[in-house]
Amino acid sequence: MYYEWRETLFSYSTMRVLTWNVQGATPPQGSPDRIRDQVGFLHKTAEQPDILLLNEVTTARRELWHDELRSIGYTQIEDTLDWATELGESDVPPHHDINHVNGNLTAVHESFESEGLERHQPSIRAGTYDGADLKDWSTNFSEKILVTTVETPQSPLELWNVRAVPRNGWGEEKVKILETVYERIRKTARMPCLLAGDFNAPKAERADGTIVPWQPDDPDADPDRWRAAETNLLSGLKSEGMVDVFRDQHGYGDVPVVDTSHRTRRFDHIIASEELTPTACRYDTDGHECSDHAPLIATFDWPRITH
Repeated sequence: MYYEWRETLFSYSTMRVLTWNVQGATPPQGSPDRIRDQVGFLHKTAEQPDILLLNEVTTARRELWHDELRSIGYTQIEDTLDWATELGESDVPPHHDINHVNGNLTAVHESFESEGLERHQPSIRAGTYDGADLKDWSTNFSEKILVTTVETPQSPLELWNVRAVPRNGWGEEKVKILETVYERIRKTARMPCLLAGDFNAPKAERADGTIVPWQPDDPDADPDRWRAAETNLLSGLKSEGMVDVFRDQHGYGDVPVVDTSHRTRRFDHIIASEELTPTACRYDTDGHECSDHAPLIATFDWPRITH
């Protein structure tokens, strides 16, 4: 009787999410043929996931990306390519020395029951977070963090599309991006939340689940801060009811090469609210044919009240 009663109250909406670094920084102007190959992969091989969170989308081919994605049914699209373009043209330090040539793009397919994909601008109005001297939005790479919400029959869904720059050559910028995302989600997220992207972390994972972070190249940098930035984002959101979806599905132990996204490392992640109910997660290595990263695809059975 209990199970029959429960089934009359709830149904489940399947939601497929893909995150992928499409390598739009090489070359920075973007290859139209490769972009079309990548959209073809999304259309045929990946079978048009409901939500796309793409990293390193080149500013030079923004219209092409939008046109190609719309042609396969992605009718809701937001990106940070305008920020990247504006910052790249700025002569205000430090932006005059930064190549802001790519950003992030989030898209929702027309077959997914949702509406009103809305982009949220970065703000420091909430002030500093506890015990820190930095503002909540502290990075010079604001185009690497795209925050959107979309309305679904269950509730609004908050989407964080993030790409952390590599540690080499950018000083503390990687740490600032990771800190910004972690502290903002902890402070402001009040709805089901999904965080995905290329974090350029960790350096390694041990079979018992221990995260091995990168160390700073600068001998004067604080290694404890670097360690905390990676481990907090990768595992610290458990206190907010969010799980590393790949690990939630596969557990720990040695990670074979087929289950990594960039060479032998697992740089690309999906971290999601437990209430979204993840049921599957995998890296699709066929994506290596048109990027140096494999896309990560996760499936969720999100419960909804029917009556």
